[in-house]
Amino acid sequence: MVNVIFCGFGEDQDKRVFAKEGDVLLRVASNNGVTIPTDCQDGMCGSCAVRIEELNDAPSTQFESKVDPDAWDKDKYTTYMEDKELETLVEMGAITKKEAETAQQYVQQTPVRLACQCIIKGAMLVKPFE
Repeated sequence: MVNVIFCGFGEDQDKRVFAKEGDVLLRVASNNGVTIPTDCQDGMCGSCAVRIEELNDAPSTQFESKVDPDAWDKDKYTTYMEDKELETLVEMGAITKKEAETAQQYVQQTPVRLACQCIIKGAMLVKPFE
């Protein structure tokens, strides 16, 4: 079980929950009373976009998830992102095409994810995408 912290989703929705690795973020949110808007639930519409920060359980090693266009970051979770999710995020302007290419090349997630496509790999902080 890993910590998933929801922050900025409104009263009574900001909370820390425990989730199983491999579960889908949107399902974890829904099961715990956190409302993330969603239309298609298939990674095509972008309505469930959220900001993700990867967390290590030790507070002193917390860092924000960013795509480094020049290198693989050994401290980040290895996370495969589907082409349709990356294409949707680029079309929305949430990430650049270069960030999408780097995420694919190094199998690491971008700082913005679609909750319906985000597989939980470790502790994370989740905020609304605005």
